[in-house]
Amino acid sequence: MSQGLSVVIPTHRRPGKIAACLDALAASEYPHGPLQVLVVEDGGPTDELAELRVRSFDALDLVWLDQPHAGPAVARNLGARHATRDLVAFTDDDCCPRPDWARRLDEQLRSAPGTVVGGHTVNKVAGNLWSGASQALVTYITARGQQTDGEPFFASNNFALERELFVEMGGFDEMFPLAGGEDRDMCRRLVESGHDLVWVPTAIVDHYHHLTARRFWDQHFRYGRGAYQYHCAQGRRADPNDPNPSRGVWNMRARFYLDLVRSPFRYRDAPQAVRIAALLLFSQLPNALGFFAERRRDRSA
Repeated sequence: MSQGLSVVIPTHRRPGKIAACLDALAASEYPHGPLQVLVVEDGGPTDELAELRVRSFDALDLVWLDQPHAGPAVARNLGARHATRDLVAFTDDDCCPRPDWARRLDEQLRSAPGTVVGGHTVNKVAGNLWSGASQALVTYITARGQQTDGEPFFASNNFALERELFVEMGGFDEMFPLAGGEDRDMCRRLVESGHDLVWVPTAIVDHYHHLTARRFWDQHFRYGRGAYQYHCAQGRRADPNDPNPSRGVWNMRARFYLDLVRSPFRYRDAPQAVRIAALLLFSQLPNALGFFAERRRDRSA
């Protein structure tokens, strides 16, 4: 295992996005030689990425992997298993890390061994309120996790840790079949194991996640499904014999939702803040429906 950073990126039939992500990583200002990047084609190999897979990215130690379509948690674990550097970072195919991103994650991890670091993600789809609201939710949950009464959280598109620690934790829980909940579960397990989550706001990823009303609804419905799986996972770890392992969801306090709706007013002009706040409130409807749909599916299985 050599010193350096391996970056794992799951992708699924989005050649334009993964190409932009790789171009951004190729521009990294990284002091420990070529950055290792492992792209896991979930559902591949596919024709969509055939041309890209033979393209040269001279500044990167690029590894292409593929698997049957199994979701991002499985894909990230596959990438991490093939990583050959002592640190591993994760981002998504619709993200473009800034040139100093890898260096800042690396520096923080080496200055505080055994910690987990997460960076700041910026919505780059200008004028798209759906995308803005989606990122506002993740930003709020991340910021709240830094408070004494918050639940520490880093999204899976911008965090890093020692590869040995990732392996020790068993990677992402592959019981999460969709994008949503698996990163929250990983962060919870790391904290419960005594590891600090350190936010590095200067480690920035630009997020190009174009959403429509339908895609916004689907995303938050999926988050609700992931929330059910998350609470089940927590319940099973606490009591493997509990017939209702998802009961922990009801411990969520009303303060969380009140602060969520208030959060856009801290960093946006009033008219835009009102619209973002309304969408954040609206997002809880598909979230709740997704939660109960997943519970019904689980109990009828």
